[in-house]
Amino acid sequence: VKETTWFRISTWGKTAEVCNQYLKKGSKVLVEGRLKPDPDTGSPRTFTRQDGTTGASFELTANQVRFLSTRVEDEGAYSADDSQGISEPEDIPF
Repeated sequence: VKETTWFRISTWGKTAEVCNQYLKKGSKVLVEGRLKPDPDTGSPRTFTRQDGTTGASFELTANQVRFLSTRVEDEGAYSADDSQGISEPEDIPF
């Protein structure tokens, strides 16, 4: 059985700008940051899918985003070879 675990990631500043420019759905990334539980339950946020089943998503505020996919894998997305990772603000590669 194939199951997807969803993560909602928030980034800010230059990290957000770079992610917006180069990432797309399915891009491979490594994210370091802080998990934000549901304030009411302290657990992952739950939701109801269109088919009526229940799912869960984790929310995370990113401190660092590292691009793992190559341009070929992402059809033009940012390459891991171009940077060791993006974080706030001194590690931005430009």
